[in-house]
Amino acid sequence: MAASDIAAREPEHPNAGGFIRDIVFGANDGVVTAVGFLIGFAGAVSNQQTIIIAGVMQIIAGGASMALGNYLAVKSQREFHDQMERVERWEMENKPEKEKDEIREIYTDMGFDHETVEILTKKVTADKELWLKVMMRDELGFAQQENENPIFSGLVIGFFFLLGGLPPLLPFIFIHPVTLALMCSFVAAVLVKVLIGYVRWVLNKGSLSRNITETVLIGVTAAAIGLGSSLVLKALGITGVTP
Repeated sequence: MAASDIAAREPEHPNAGGFIRDIVFGANDGVVTAVGFLIGFAGAVSNQQTIIIAGVMQIIAGGASMALGNYLAVKSQREFHDQMERVERWEMENKPEKEKDEIREIYTDMGFDHETVEILTKKVTADKELWLKVMMRDELGFAQQENENPIFSGLVIGFFFLLGGLPPLLPFIFIHPVTLALMCSFVAAVLVKVLIGYVRWVLNKGSLSRNITETVLIGVTAAAIGLGSSLVLKALGITGVTP
């Protein structure tokens, strides 16, 4: 029985770690990037239509960048995994005794006695696919997650980046003037960050308040950096677009 089948019977051990990682990372980066950009830009530019257009373009470009970047990262990781698998297969075919010694070393380091090590080594090396799996996992440290789908992973992180970046932008579309939209945008971003912190707590448990506070503080820091940038521009005499 596969490990994923065993994990499926125990909901406290979810086996969709990579999928959850992409959701949280995409949504968190989306809201952090959006609120930092919008607050900074709105502090330097007073034309609300300009802010909306710039915000939309920034979120779309950011989502595309995140999707393509994650696709390349996961694809590169998968290609490296496949290359190492080819190397291990070659070594198993051409240097079997050396590879068997490595299996013995792995189980010895786990604390098994000599007799048990020999039994396990004989069992594992009798099945080449099992042998390869053990070498990839215990010698090279590759997890099953290394084979995740790069296209799907890229689409997930890009979609949730867009989803996370949308709430801070909406107040500028529906609320006037800019100052009120700015405050509502910050509130919307904080609420999204609270939700992300709650999701982190559901997945990782621990302290609910710590998960939420830590997540919100990251968003507040991004907003502060954005606002600080706009203040620097004003101090340098670089004025924004007026209505």
